[in-house]
Amino acid sequence: MTDSNAVTDGTNVTDGTNVTDGTNVTDGTKRKGRILVVDDDRTNRMMLTYRLEMAGLETATSENGYEALQMLRESDFDVVLLDILMPGMDGYATLDLMKHDQQLSHTPVIMMSAVGELDSVIRCLEMGAEDYLPKPLDHLLLTSRVNNILLKIRLEQVEKALAELTDAVQAMAGGALPAGALDQVAGQTDSVGRLARQLQQLAAVTSQR
Repeated sequence: MTDSNAVTDGTNVTDGTNVTDGTNVTDGTKRKGRILVVDDDRTNRMMLTYRLEMAGLETATSENGYEALQMLRESDFDVVLLDILMPGMDGYATLDLMKHDQQLSHTPVIMMSAVGELDSVIRCLEMGAEDYLPKPLDHLLLTSRVNNILLKIRLEQVEKALAELTDAVQAMAGGALPAGALDQVAGQTDSVGRLARQLQQLAAVTSQR
């Protein structure tokens, strides 16, 4: 069973139009958000990936739940767009398996379906979905919801990095910075990464005195 008309903005996917609705969110290493689109309808997958890529995001696709789970276990994705009505393993079963898998349980999932009953929305949210979008999808709403999730992820990463910086400063005040303490944060290309590199340099200088 398939849903039709994934995006209803009247844009031809082959017209080459440059769309800039939606703000890029990166993770401090200049890597754009990576989205897995899971839908058994090929046209839907094409339209969704087109819209997301025009918004500056990286995409991959899967046509069923079994393949999606394998892809998620083999590669990192920031968000999953998951159709409910699919043959074989439907979206409900796929979401349930994700949320009971330690490796996949923290990956945000946006459910999508032409099934608009309130019971379906509540069921998805209770099962752990981050959001629910009705089909046909509005492309502005789609990119906005995805970017909101990516922004939330990025803020959590920044909060974690700042906590590591605070621990590093406290360690330096009490003696020396442990080896490799800020290596991961220092690898970022944003201001937090620069600050981490400066602290490493300062720690190296003070350790030589």
